[in-house]
Amino acid sequence: MTVYATPYEGVGGRLRVELEDFLVEEVLDDIVFKHISKQPIKPGSHALYALNKRGLDTLHAVKILEKIVGARVNYLGIKDAKAITTQYITIPAEAERDQVKLPAEIMLKKLGYLPYPLSRSHLVGNAFQIRIRDVERRENLLQLVERIAEKGVPNYFGYQRFGSRRPVTHLVGRALVKRRFDEAVDLLLTYTTESEMEDIQEARRILGEDYLKADLKDLPHTLDLEYRVLRSLKAHPSNYVKAIKSIPLRVRRLFVNAYQSYIFNRTLSAAIEEGVDLSSIQPSDLFAEVMGVKVLEPRKAEGKIIDSNRVVLLCPLVGYRFRSEDFGRLGMYASKVLAEEDVSPRSFYIDEMPELSVGGDVRAATLLLAELHTEVLKEDLSLKTTLGKGCYVTALLREVMKPQDPVEAGF
Repeated sequence: MTVYATPYEGVGGRLRVELEDFLVEEVLDDIVFKHISKQPIKPGSHALYALNKRGLDTLHAVKILEKIVGARVNYLGIKDAKAITTQYITIPAEAERDQVKLPAEIMLKKLGYLPYPLSRSHLVGNAFQIRIRDVERRENLLQLVERIAEKGVPNYFGYQRFGSRRPVTHLVGRALVKRRFDEAVDLLLTYTTESEMEDIQEARRILGEDYLKADLKDLPHTLDLEYRVLRSLKAHPSNYVKAIKSIPLRVRRLFVNAYQSYIFNRTLSAAIEEGVDLSSIQPSDLFAEVMGVKVLEPRKAEGKIIDSNRVVLLCPLVGYRFRSEDFGRLGMYASKVLAEEDVSPRSFYIDEMPELSVGGDVRAATLLLAELHTEVLKEDLSLKTTLGKGCYVTALLREVMKPQDPVEAGF
């Protein structure tokens, strides 16, 4: 994210001063609720729960639940730790337990049973209630936010996609895509920033000297992925592929997905820098109609300009099936970014770990935003909105706040 889409001065302020300042609730497709029953109606049924968590990220919450029930937990989206979130999960009905002791950060509410597990297709979007504290600019505040929303906010992947305090996820993904597996391991173990806790910075400094000599017992308990990788390397020195495979598949896929996201953000930034209007659909562009915050089937703008607030321009998430000509203007910018990165679409098929390969996808170029409500609360600004799935509310907040230091501002 190298540019802003609007010329307005940001309001400043801070996010996540309290957990209650950042509330997120998933919005499910209505079809799910039509299929709920009070009892399992067939073998293979799944129990549906609302998972409420405080100060805990989704992957760690799911890891705790899977250890308790001894079965796979299906979830829809990854939610931040610095928030209070409500999301939906399913577990196999036969894996349910009568008495479950949960940590204080997790609450479960059983909603019934489904004849199938949840999948990403069941997620419509997320509803947000956000409080920005200590805003610096308060004149015409509500009108400013409305103008920004009307302009069309670039649908950037948010800072947390890459690691707000330690932006390394996409770097590991880049190394994997380029088959530099030793570099991927080195980044995962040793890359640090001043925003990390001092004990973790020190641990990474020691790992940087010679991680094979490091004592596993000395690693801070939060470095669970690093522990797995280091244990594998000690048993099989120089087998970097095996070390990477010691990381859970869900997490490994996040690395490559983060690199896709990085290229997506650079593509949008490059287009905006050259004056491309992301709210317009030009001949040869790929676009889709929008129903609420739901994107319908992609279509090609065959030789005509489309002007409607019910359509959205689509931008590529590059993969091994990517073809520039399929995406019109934004396909050209994506190709330029790939050339600068010295990777090709074929690079995203990783022969050594085909389970991490990605064919590519499409994503709305601007935020899918509905029901934006704003309110001034003394020196704070409150926002309530619903965004389409995969959209980051921090992309909207970044455009509104224009922070000098994103980490200090709570991103």
